[in-house]
Amino acid sequence: MKALLLEDANALHADPSAYQRNREKIDAAEYKQYTLTESAFYDLAFMETNPGVWAGDPTLIEKLTPPGELRTLGAVVDRIIACYDSENPLEIFKSLSDADPWFEGCFLIAARFDVRLFGELLIRPLSTYERPVHPPRIKFYLEDGNHRALVYAVYLRLGVATYQPVRALWSSDWTHIYPWGQAP
Repeated sequence: MKALLLEDANALHADPSAYQRNREKIDAAEYKQYTLTESAFYDLAFMETNPGVWAGDPTLIEKLTPPGELRTLGAVVDRIIACYDSENPLEIFKSLSDADPWFEGCFLIAARFDVRLFGELLIRPLSTYERPVHPPRIKFYLEDGNHRALVYAVYLRLGVATYQPVRALWSSDWTHIYPWGQAP
């Protein structure tokens, strides 16, 4: 992921016309703000299994986000809790971070988690290829904020936190921020 970000930043810096085209996409993008209910929060479609992101134990990742199965935040958290016999979110994320480097971010967030510092999530509509796996009630893909959302959802499921409404910023396309992202 770092390599993609660095490559993209260098490309935009080196080519003023590419920077201008990206700036025009940003200016033209439509954004809406939402406040998610608890059920809408759990119904966000979570990350897909992608070898470019997941670098650790492929067996664990397939357990948490099995191809072709429901991949909502709630379903992923339920799978995590089923894999780890602990009521302590920090212990769960320590184990997960030992198994896959992606979860190191979750472990750091869990160590000092405070819902007041949660911030906004970035969401988009499900892509055409994502819809068949999810029931019609699932409307949004969690584009950014996966680490924070996963930590919060584990805290909630374990009863360590009480749900406070989550703010989300919606756009139909985030490729102006994530050029490798999948437009719907």
